[in-house]
Amino acid sequence: MTALLRAVSGLIVWAVAFSALYGLQGLGCALGWDAMMVGPIQLGRAALIALWLAFVAVQAWMIWHFSHHTHGSMFLNRLAVAIAVIGWVATIYTGVPVVTTSMCF
Repeated sequence: MTALLRAVSGLIVWAVAFSALYGLQGLGCALGWDAMMVGPIQLGRAALIALWLAFVAVQAWMIWHFSHHTHGSMFLNRLAVAIAVIGWVATIYTGVPVVTTSMCF
């Protein structure tokens, strides 16, 4: 059971990241964080970028950990690494709007 959970954890972390990013974006807009500045950047955007980079780092650590620590069957180990890579790419791709688009409409 643990090996199966490791195998799907990359996409679970991506789903949590996606939900957390867009939940924080909505909260930031509701609280007016787009009007508050932290140096040259909006408070809301700074918070979103920090959260996004934290999730990207977690995913990168998962890839490293799964590729260097093997448990159980070889198939589930390779599956865990592959899905962690897919989750990492998906986290980067779905987080790009945090940097490239306006925070609130």
